[in-house]
Amino acid sequence: MPLNMYKDIAERYGFVCIGSNLSKNGTAWDITNEGIKALMSDTRTRINIDPKRIYTAGFSGGARVASSVAIFDGGIAGVIGCAAGFPHTDQPFGIRFDYFGMVGEYDFNLSEMQALDGALQQNSFSHQLLTFDGIHGWAPAADFQTALLWMQVNAMKESLQKKNDTIIAALKTDYGKRISAATSAHDLIKQQQLLDGASRVLNTVSDITSYQKELTTLTAGDDYKKAIALQAQLQQTEQHTQQELQQQFTTHDEKWWTAKIAELNKNSHTAKTQQEAQMYRRLVNYLGLICYLNADHALKTGDLDHAITYINIFKAADPKNPDHSYLAAIYYIKKGNTAQALIALNDAATLGYNDLSQLLTDPSFVSLQNDPAFKKILIKVSNAKAAK
Repeated sequence: MPLNMYKDIAERYGFVCIGSNLSKNGTAWDITNEGIKALMSDTRTRINIDPKRIYTAGFSGGARVASSVAIFDGGIAGVIGCAAGFPHTDQPFGIRFDYFGMVGEYDFNLSEMQALDGALQQNSFSHQLLTFDGIHGWAPAADFQTALLWMQVNAMKESLQKKNDTIIAALKTDYGKRISAATSAHDLIKQQQLLDGASRVLNTVSDITSYQKELTTLTAGDDYKKAIALQAQLQQTEQHTQQELQQQFTTHDEKWWTAKIAELNKNSHTAKTQQEAQMYRRLVNYLGLICYLNADHALKTGDLDHAITYINIFKAADPKNPDHSYLAAIYYIKKGNTAQALIALNDAATLGYNDLSQLLTDPSFVSLQNDPAFKKILIKVSNAKAAK
């Protein structure tokens, strides 16, 4: 999916996009590492690339893998991390690389990405955090283009790429549009992130006086100071509530969680500030993640009674997510209810499920391969994949 989303942008700037079809969450690190080595070796053997201009990118667990390659293996010029930060490690900030983070404003990993951005600043990394209007997912193509422009300007400053005034001007224009949008939305924190980022990346290659002047005025204002204080308070509340949701998940029944989800959704609508409303939406999304992980574990261990409860809570928390219907299909197969499994799979396809490879290879559905209804679902999923 990311290759299809970003390939035209990569082509425009002379990047080669390469993706692994095997990398996924839950894979043991030694297997993931072997896959990385094979991918890198194959790339270097078959494609004429600049060895000093290798970048890694990834989404969620893949973002942690992308960062791991740079942190542990080295030889990476920059990392684009979407929706998650560095791997959980005590490794010090030793090897330097440029880091561009992207995360949705309703993503449950937003606080983590904000904390990482602060740590990178303290450790003198070239860094930028870009937030977008979205949940836990890949960033829009326009944001990826910003990341590539940003990486190229950094490469110019590091003498890895010849100075290109057209690219520098494009990045300045991009920052200008984003700063104007944040100003219009009265999003003071995003304004600060963009002004500070523009000042840092464009320093020495362009005049940054206007950015610095605006940044000084903004950060000296009482409204900005209040926004920063509120952000810190909400981050603590969010982290504490996430821990509570995780600890309480298996101790309450479906009715209790349905009421809890309704409460969180109500809070997001009645919140006094946009920051607070976004926090409550992130908490609901985080609960969806907890549901998925627990439902998946229950299905794999044969705990079907709990599995269907977790799936139902998942559906209440994230009704538009096709994964709860997919998990429900596995549940019904295990219960011997083929008809209901097919209904659930069709629901997943209707909600946008498009992983044709997974559907064809999932051992849960081997018995359905010759079923006419299953074949229709395959066509529906295939069409959804093509549309992506």
